[in-house]
Amino acid sequence: MNRSVLVACLIAIVAIAQSAVWGQANSSTRDGVYTDEQATQGQAGYAAACASCHGKELQGSGAAMPPLSGTSFEMNWEGQTVDDLFERIQTSMPADSPGKLSRIETADITAYILKINKLPAGKQPLPAEAERLKSIRFEAAKK
Repeated sequence: MNRSVLVACLIAIVAIAQSAVWGQANSSTRDGVYTDEQATQGQAGYAAACASCHGKELQGSGAAMPPLSGTSFEMNWEGQTVDDLFERIQTSMPADSPGKLSRIETADITAYILKINKLPAGKQPLPAEAERLKSIRFEAAKK
């Protein structure tokens, strides 16, 4: 293969890869990235692992236990990825036993948090894999 054909092939491969990544980066929490069933499972997990600190209504209890719903929550996470939120929960919660939750439990609880924040459900459950979560931008629900 001559050099110009090889360069053209490499440019095409890079362009395809970039378009795939850019296409994924356009996914947002407004696109229905969890299921209602998953959020229901997450509600039970939230009640067991999170509510004692963050409150039954996700209202929080001060700076150490911030709210997981409402304007301050939305402002805190706006523009970040769902993976950022997921990994915060996965690695530091519950506060009395960080890392106790499985990735599936964390995905379910994250789905519940999205539902409470009035973000729409979809047809596929929220994934538990970091690479897939990184492609979903957190955007607050339309008011």
